[in-house]
Amino acid sequence: MSRRALLGLLLAVACAGEEEKQPVRRNRLAQEKSPYLLQHAENPVDWYPWGEEAFARAKREDKPVFLSIGYSSCHWCHVMEHESFADEEVAKVLNAHFVAIKVDREERPDVDEIYMNAVVYGMGIGGGWPLSVWLTPDKKPFFGGTYFPKEDWQGRPGFLRVLAAIDEWWKDPERRKKIEAQGEQFAGIVQQVYDVEEPGTLGPAALQSARDSLAMNFDAEEGGFGSAPKFPSPSSVETLLRWALRHDDREALEMVTKTLDRMASGGIHDHVGGGFHRYSVTRDWLVPHFEKMLYDNAQLLGLYAWGWLATKRPLHAQTARDIAAWVLREMTGPEGGFYSAQDADDPGGPEGEGGFYVWDPAELAALLGAKDAAVLATMFDVSEAGNWPEKPRKSILQVRKSVDQVAALHGLEAAQVEAIVAKARETMRVAREKRPKPMTDTKVLAGWNGLMISGLCRAYQAMGEEAWLAAARKAGAFLGKEMIRDGRLLLRWRDGEAAHQAVLSDYAYVIAAFLDLYESTFETSWLEKALLLNRAAIEFFYDPDQGGFFFTASDHEKLLARGKPGFDQAVPSGNGTMALNLLRIFELTGDKEMQGRARKTLDYYGNRVSQSALGFGAVLNALDFAQPGTRGIFIAGPRDDPATRALIEAVWRNPHPNRVVALVVPGLETLLPPAAGKVPVAGKPAAYVCRNFTCETPVARGSDLGGP
Repeated sequence: MSRRALLGLLLAVACAGEEEKQPVRRNRLAQEKSPYLLQHAENPVDWYPWGEEAFARAKREDKPVFLSIGYSSCHWCHVMEHESFADEEVAKVLNAHFVAIKVDREERPDVDEIYMNAVVYGMGIGGGWPLSVWLTPDKKPFFGGTYFPKEDWQGRPGFLRVLAAIDEWWKDPERRKKIEAQGEQFAGIVQQVYDVEEPGTLGPAALQSARDSLAMNFDAEEGGFGSAPKFPSPSSVETLLRWALRHDDREALEMVTKTLDRMASGGIHDHVGGGFHRYSVTRDWLVPHFEKMLYDNAQLLGLYAWGWLATKRPLHAQTARDIAAWVLREMTGPEGGFYSAQDADDPGGPEGEGGFYVWDPAELAALLGAKDAAVLATMFDVSEAGNWPEKPRKSILQVRKSVDQVAALHGLEAAQVEAIVAKARETMRVAREKRPKPMTDTKVLAGWNGLMISGLCRAYQAMGEEAWLAAARKAGAFLGKEMIRDGRLLLRWRDGEAAHQAVLSDYAYVIAAFLDLYESTFETSWLEKALLLNRAAIEFFYDPDQGGFFFTASDHEKLLARGKPGFDQAVPSGNGTMALNLLRIFELTGDKEMQGRARKTLDYYGNRVSQSALGFGAVLNALDFAQPGTRGIFIAGPRDDPATRALIEAVWRNPHPNRVVALVVPGLETLLPPAAGKVPVAGKPAAYVCRNFTCETPVARGSDLGGP
């Protein structure tokens, strides 16, 4: 009997005698594309997606709105869904007295940012997800928090008790007035969050200040900044790396190296499957929060490749390869777009969160044999006691000993240890796939795809792996075909449908990605796409009066506020990224209006950056690019000439970041006027290095290109 037939027989036996089950009732979220919303489609809660239909009902029935915001890979979102939203008792209360709206924060970052600011700055509550906010029917927030257990628990008020109290206040005329006044107050605070004092002048002193601030917050023992929980902070690491390279600052480079080394060696790095988890809950990078986000890995891929150029440490190159392998193997859709995330939880797994990733000595011995398992256990800190207090006898893989140390302990040569580890990692990866696996969120987000395209392009330029460029090119083509309509960008694609107006960060990251694709392929179609979206970003987002770009477009749905955020979150700020895009376009095209807008954008944040440099990494990195010495490099020669390729690779492999590069082809001057007149010298390929649009004598050898 075949396996399929056997399974069918077992299923038939198991179901024999059961009464016919009623079909599961599905709510409005069943019509959505978001995996997070679809996770709630069978809840008994009468959910609405964000939209006027829900608010119209709230006004018509005079009910408050309960807004729940989360995302598919959020652990506590799953907990609240299981405890409350799947619970008939809770659903009965919500359905009777509230209008319930569910939002995927990754699809609607505009909505998420507004109400997160209301909770954090208005209500004084620490932010996080799930975000739970109660609104008046005119969308003004009057109460909120994050995770609520169903019943009172460890000092947290129970969700049922909160719902009962809000319902009681809403129906009492005097208390209702207080609720509405509080809604007005919090709505005003949201707007104040975005109000900025008079713009200042952001100059080079801010870069020195940032370097010193990062040094003061640097963890000299474990790398990174501050204590637990510890995040990768790639924009801030890049700020240090830029400073180190431009100023030959050994201490700054050592901080970068220590951070990259310790993250790559810690449990935050998946040593078997590749890629990085979201953050570490411990200072030493050992215990991660186990979700894997595309945006973290996109930034870290480019950073590790760049780190390898600067340090030539094999660990940095191998870590970049691990990230890229994971992305191409597990996070790439058949159409070419990159998926968003992998969950923290193991559905149905006996270990719960993180169980997919941890090991014990017996498992290793059964899988690898005693001798190889002993080597792996020494290399990756696997012991009988385990190293994860929450799960005794389970170990999160981390590297605390060098290959030479492991070799000495086991009487082996270093090369033997490396071979054992390489073979064992693949064996472990294949075996791990049989465990209950965390869910992958298969929606494609334009901005996060832009970040990953840039990461792959930068890694390709540094290390020359053609498969990475091919993946970046395919993803770029996918964005161009599926997510750009009439010169405008859409935010999300899934199952053949693109939807939602893109926000500033989406434009910023995708423009940067197309510029990176151009500088990796020299195909002018990428340049044309970048310039097309850049025009749209300026038309619909730029503030010509004060400078800076709004988070939402001028024709976007009207929300409580329209701000111009410059502070980095888990991703670099859209304004910092756009400033850098404008400066790159200026260097390529000579269009001084681009430089002026970039300068005005940077100055918009001048006073804030001078007061607190930390958190403005993207703005500071654009400011670094704006410093004197940034080079425009125009290479003239046939694309297939080895001498031309040698010049291109000399530019790519130079770790100094402040440059743009173009390959001069017939007609390029119509897009890039500075390319005019750049021709081979004496029939041989030549590179023209220009600073402030003054070009040096063309050179024919990569070794003559020099540094910044």
